[in-house]
Amino acid sequence: MKNESATELELPSKTQLKQNATDLQQLGQKLTSYSSAVLRKISLNEVLISALEEFNRLPNSHGARRRQLQFIGKLMRDLDYDAVIKSIDDLESSHLRKKKKPSAAKLLCETILKSGDAEINVALEKHPQLNRQTMRQLYREHNRAAETSRDKFKAKLQNYLQQQING
Repeated sequence: MKNESATELELPSKTQLKQNATDLQQLGQKLTSYSSAVLRKISLNEVLISALEEFNRLPNSHGARRRQLQFIGKLMRDLDYDAVIKSIDDLESSHLRKKKKPSAAKLLCETILKSGDAEINVALEKHPQLNRQTMRQLYREHNRAAETSRDKFKAKLQNYLQQQING
Protein backbone atom coordinates (compact mmCIF):
# COMPACT_ATOMS: atom_id res chain seq x y z
CA MET A 1 0.00 0.00 0.00
CA LYS A 2 2.83 2.42 0.75
CA ASN A 3 4.23 1.96 -2.77
CA GLU A 4 0.89 2.89 -4.32
CA SER A 5 0.56 6.09 -2.27
CA ALA A 6 4.14 7.10 -3.08
CA THR A 7 3.48 6.85 -6.84
CA GLU A 8 0.19 8.75 -6.45
CA LEU A 9 2.04 11.64 -4.85
CA GLU A 10 4.54 11.84 -7.69
CA LEU A 11 1.90 12.01 -10.42
CA PRO A 12 0.32 15.41 -11.03
CA SER A 13 -3.38 15.72 -10.24
CA LYS A 14 -5.98 16.04 -12.94
CA THR A 15 -6.44 19.69 -11.97
CA GLN A 16 -2.72 20.31 -12.36
CA LEU A 17 -2.70 18.62 -15.77
CA LYS A 18 -5.59 20.83 -16.91
CA GLN A 19 -3.81 23.92 -15.59
CA ASN A 20 -0.65 22.95 -17.48
CA ALA A 21 -2.67 22.48 -20.67
CA THR A 22 -4.30 25.89 -20.18
CA ASP A 23 -0.90 27.51 -19.59
CA LEU A 24 0.44 25.98 -22.80
CA GLN A 25 -2.61 27.22 -24.73
CA GLN A 26 -2.13 30.73 -23.33
CA LEU A 27 1.51 30.67 -24.30
CA GLY A 28 0.44 29.43 -27.74
CA GLN A 29 -2.03 32.33 -27.95
CA LYS A 30 0.79 34.74 -27.19
CA LEU A 31 3.01 33.10 -29.81
CA THR A 32 0.34 33.60 -32.49
CA SER A 33 0.94 37.35 -32.35
CA TYR A 34 4.57 36.98 -33.51
CA SER A 35 5.80 36.79 -37.08
CA SER A 36 7.40 33.67 -38.53
CA ALA A 37 10.86 35.25 -38.35
CA VAL A 38 10.46 35.92 -34.63
CA LEU A 39 9.13 32.39 -34.05
CA ARG A 40 12.23 30.98 -35.72
CA LYS A 41 14.41 33.06 -33.38
CA ILE A 42 12.66 31.41 -30.45
CA SER A 43 13.77 28.11 -32.00
CA LEU A 44 10.43 26.38 -32.21
CA ASN A 45 10.03 23.31 -34.38
CA GLU A 46 8.60 23.68 -37.89
CA VAL A 47 5.38 21.79 -37.12
CA LEU A 48 4.57 24.20 -34.30
CA ILE A 49 5.47 27.24 -36.42
CA SER A 50 3.19 26.08 -39.21
CA ALA A 51 0.38 25.44 -36.69
CA LEU A 52 0.84 28.99 -35.34
CA GLU A 53 0.76 30.43 -38.86
CA GLU A 54 -2.35 28.38 -39.63
CA PHE A 55 -4.07 29.86 -36.55
CA ASN A 56 -3.74 33.34 -38.03
CA ARG A 57 -5.31 32.22 -41.32
CA LEU A 58 -8.33 30.60 -39.69
CA PRO A 59 -11.67 32.37 -39.41
CA ASN A 60 -13.10 32.63 -35.92
CA SER A 61 -16.23 30.74 -36.83
CA HIS A 62 -17.41 27.49 -35.27
CA GLY A 63 -14.54 27.39 -32.79
CA ALA A 64 -11.82 26.81 -35.40
CA ARG A 65 -9.33 29.02 -33.61
CA ARG A 66 -10.12 27.47 -30.24
CA ARG A 67 -9.48 23.98 -31.62
CA GLN A 68 -6.28 25.17 -33.27
CA LEU A 69 -5.11 26.59 -29.93
CA GLN A 70 -5.78 23.22 -28.33
CA PHE A 71 -3.70 21.59 -31.05
CA ILE A 72 -0.92 24.15 -30.52
CA GLY A 73 -1.03 23.39 -26.79
CA LYS A 74 -0.68 19.69 -27.57
CA LEU A 75 2.33 20.35 -29.80
CA MET A 76 3.90 22.47 -27.08
CA ARG A 77 3.84 19.66 -24.51
CA ASP A 78 7.22 18.49 -25.79
CA LEU A 79 8.82 21.95 -25.53
CA ASP A 80 10.72 23.35 -22.59
CA TYR A 81 8.12 25.84 -21.32
CA ASP A 82 10.58 27.90 -19.28
CA ALA A 83 13.08 28.16 -22.16
CA VAL A 84 10.35 29.44 -24.51
CA ILE A 85 9.20 31.99 -21.91
CA LYS A 86 12.79 33.15 -21.41
CA SER A 87 13.31 33.50 -25.19
CA ILE A 88 10.13 35.57 -25.50
CA ASP A 89 11.14 37.80 -22.59
CA ASP A 90 14.60 38.32 -24.12
CA LEU A 91 13.10 39.25 -27.49
CA GLU A 92 10.58 41.63 -25.94
CA SER A 93 13.17 43.32 -23.75
CA SER A 94 15.53 43.82 -26.71
CA HIS A 95 12.60 45.18 -28.73
CA LEU A 96 11.74 47.61 -25.91
CA ARG A 97 15.35 48.78 -25.70
CA LYS A 98 15.29 49.51 -29.42
CA LYS A 99 11.91 51.19 -29.14
CA LYS A 100 12.87 53.44 -26.21
CA LYS A 101 15.60 55.14 -28.20
CA PRO A 102 13.82 57.78 -30.31
CA SER A 103 14.89 58.04 -33.91
CA ALA A 104 16.60 61.10 -35.33
CA ALA A 105 13.49 61.82 -37.41
CA LYS A 106 11.26 61.76 -34.35
CA LEU A 107 13.54 64.12 -32.42
CA LEU A 108 13.79 66.45 -35.42
CA CYS A 109 10.01 66.41 -35.81
CA GLU A 110 9.54 67.38 -32.16
CA THR A 111 11.99 70.27 -32.41
CA ILE A 112 10.48 71.54 -35.66
CA LEU A 113 7.01 71.54 -34.14
CA LYS A 114 8.31 73.49 -31.11
CA SER A 115 10.62 75.97 -32.84
CA GLY A 116 9.15 76.34 -36.34
CA ASP A 117 11.04 78.02 -39.18
CA ALA A 118 14.28 78.43 -37.25
CA GLU A 119 14.53 74.67 -36.70
CA ILE A 120 13.51 73.97 -40.30
CA ASN A 121 16.52 76.04 -41.44
CA VAL A 122 18.83 74.13 -39.09
CA ALA A 123 17.41 70.83 -40.38
CA LEU A 124 18.05 71.90 -43.98
CA GLU A 125 21.69 72.65 -43.16
CA LYS A 126 22.15 69.17 -41.68
CA HIS A 127 20.04 67.37 -44.29
CA PRO A 128 20.04 69.19 -47.66
CA GLN A 129 17.84 66.50 -49.24
CA LEU A 130 14.84 67.79 -47.24
CA ASN A 131 12.26 70.00 -48.92
CA ARG A 132 11.70 73.31 -47.11
CA GLN A 133 8.25 73.84 -48.59
CA THR A 134 7.00 70.40 -47.52
CA MET A 135 8.26 70.82 -43.98
CA ARG A 136 6.84 74.35 -43.63
CA GLN A 137 3.49 73.23 -45.02
CA LEU A 138 3.23 70.32 -42.58
CA TYR A 139 4.34 72.60 -39.72
CA ARG A 140 1.66 75.20 -40.61
CA GLU A 141 -1.04 72.54 -40.99
CA HIS A 142 -0.10 71.14 -37.59
CA ASN A 143 -0.40 74.56 -35.96
CA ARG A 144 -3.69 75.42 -37.69
CA ALA A 145 -5.33 72.09 -36.95
CA ALA A 146 -7.64 71.51 -34.03
CA GLU A 147 -6.02 69.93 -30.99
CA THR A 148 -7.67 66.57 -31.73
CA SER A 149 -6.29 66.29 -35.27
CA ARG A 150 -2.74 67.57 -34.67
CA ASP A 151 -1.40 64.04 -34.23
CA LYS A 152 -2.22 63.31 -37.87
CA PHE A 153 0.02 66.15 -39.11
CA LYS A 154 2.73 65.31 -36.61
CA ALA A 155 2.75 61.75 -37.96
CA LYS A 156 2.90 63.02 -41.54
CA LEU A 157 5.88 65.23 -40.75
CA GLN A 158 7.61 62.45 -38.86
CA ASN A 159 7.04 59.97 -41.72
CA TYR A 160 8.37 62.49 -44.25
CA LEU A 161 11.50 63.09 -42.18
CA GLN A 162 11.98 59.35 -41.61
CA GLN A 163 11.81 58.63 -45.34
CA GLN A 164 14.15 61.45 -46.32
CA ILE A 165 16.75 61.03 -43.58
CA ASN A 166 16.96 57.23 -43.51
CA GLY A 167 16.79 56.92 -47.24
